[in-house]
Amino acid sequence: MPSIGFTMPVSALSPEGWTLERPEVLALMAKLRQAGKPLGEYVQGKFYYGIKTGLNEAFVIDEATRSRLIDEDPSSAEIIKPWLRGRDIRKWKAQWAGLYLISIDSSSNKEWPWSMAETEAMARPLFAEEYPAIHRHLSHWENKLRKRDDQGKFWWELRACVYWSEFERTKIVYPDIAQGAKFSWDSSKSHLGNTAYFIPTEETWLVGLLNSKVLWWFYGSITSSIRGGFVRYFSQYMEQLPIPTASDLQKAPIIELVLRILANPDSPDVPHLEAEIDRLVYELYGLTKEEIELVEGNV
Repeated sequence: MPSIGFTMPVSALSPEGWTLERPEVLALMAKLRQAGKPLGEYVQGKFYYGIKTGLNEAFVIDEATRSRLIDEDPSSAEIIKPWLRGRDIRKWKAQWAGLYLISIDSSSNKEWPWSMAETEAMARPLFAEEYPAIHRHLSHWENKLRKRDDQGKFWWELRACVYWSEFERTKIVYPDIAQGAKFSWDSSKSHLGNTAYFIPTEETWLVGLLNSKVLWWFYGSITSSIRGGFVRYFSQYMEQLPIPTASDLQKAPIIELVLRILANPDSPDVPHLEAEIDRLVYELYGLTKEEIELVEGNV
């Protein structure tokens, strides 16, 4: 039986854990880390988890139900938001399934007409008056909604969440589990389910960087895959991704390529545009021909 061996530097055998990789892999990882700053620092720790409703059948609705609720009471539109699940997220742009969330933030996070009511008996008439159609709709699931662990001050509210407003921003969204880089740019103010994560940002170039071969290679080097070649996008690993120092001039062509892809993610030109992004990203990190071959040989 053939065997493979290589010299392991003592620096790789730290008390925090051993990195049993070939020297050239360790050297490239070190080079990438030194090219800028970790993603966690770059985005100031803003890795956010999607919403756990506790009862999707009540809060997640389709287009027909949305239209009915708005027809019954136009004010319903104020609190009905596009909804994305992890399975809807593709590379570059999510494939929205036409679902919506009835988004009633907890009174802990938002001041509603009923928020200051001391009892449910006082609060419920105020809720029914403000959003009568939504009140009737959720009342069908009242018994189940009352039994949820994930709820706000009142049974018709969603759980407390300090970053509710961030869902309204432009953001990079990604699933909790994937077989490859699947980072999407979202400007639709979509709310996410608990099988997805997001990073609020205005930096379009960042989605190009995260979808690049080099960062997929790096992520695969710091985490382990599970059955089927899937990886879990845990924040403890995401925050380690190295973001290179780049000027506006260097970011500009990446932004242009990303915008061209977003304009038509199904275009046959996308592979060519992705290859050009990869080339620009390799330049940002200053990779040699041998280092590029190492990345592409393992992606």
